[in-house]
Amino acid sequence: MLYSKSFHLIIKVLNKLVFALPILLLMSCVQSRSDDTARSGKMNLALDRQLLTVAKSQVTMFHGYYPDAHISLLPVSSDTTLRLLLDHQARAALIEGRAEAHEDSSQKNPLRRELVARDAIVCIVNSRNPLKSISLKDLCNLYTRKNKARMIPLVTANDFHLQSLFSAITGSQQGDLKAWACQSDSALLRRLSVDKRAVGLLFNSSPELKMVMAKSKKNIKMLPLSKDARGPLSLLPTQQNIFDGSYPLVTTVYYVYYSGDPLAAGFGSWLSGAGQKAFERSTLAPCKLVERTLILN
Repeated sequence: MLYSKSFHLIIKVLNKLVFALPILLLMSCVQSRSDDTARSGKMNLALDRQLLTVAKSQVTMFHGYYPDAHISLLPVSSDTTLRLLLDHQARAALIEGRAEAHEDSSQKNPLRRELVARDAIVCIVNSRNPLKSISLKDLCNLYTRKNKARMIPLVTANDFHLQSLFSAITGSQQGDLKAWACQSDSALLRRLSVDKRAVGLLFNSSPELKMVMAKSKKNIKMLPLSKDARGPLSLLPTQQNIFDGSYPLVTTVYYVYYSGDPLAAGFGSWLSGAGQKAFERSTLAPCKLVERTLILN
């Protein structure tokens, strides 16, 4: 009988612990977050994968100034970035272009968006392709199959933001795009390197593109773009042309976070301020002019 009472007592205590454990963990999580400041704490930052290199630089610089701030990077495909934020697996996100309507949040704690940098969509072809440049209209017609050119348009399969941004800039419907889907930026570039009929769209910030373009014996080339087919001016995506908007396919990079999150807001303030210098030293363009101090003798 004594054994039975002791056994039931132990079971009762264990049941209370099982119910109490999630509450204790939640309290611990909330306590940890409430201890955060704009310059200290821990958080995950989700980002479109092509932004990883510049994000690493920004986080390293931010941590150098504020060593109590620890930011972990979660690079993913663009169809997943904001999902991590909305599912609270990340407390901030760095994305190309504005969020799609289905990606937005209707939660009590609204999302804030800050423009922090500019990027570009570039047109890549095989080095044996006879084209020297292409207009925005001709490029749009190629990707909507409105012309009879025997070229093969390529895109990266899950880069939905690039596809939606390209459609928005060219005035076409995303459903009208008809292109071969490659599994990754690397796969797209490999196809371009061997097929002179292939044409590809990539973000200028793509690290795979940067590596290929840096090779001395590259098999691909970047086509200058013009806004008007009859216009004489075709431009490459230099940082200046991206910054002033003269390049036809300029895109925007947004930092997205929850209102009221101190560390997320602090890092956003960094990106919009001192972090602009890091953007200037990358393949991206800053969103505003970087201030410089001139020392006059």
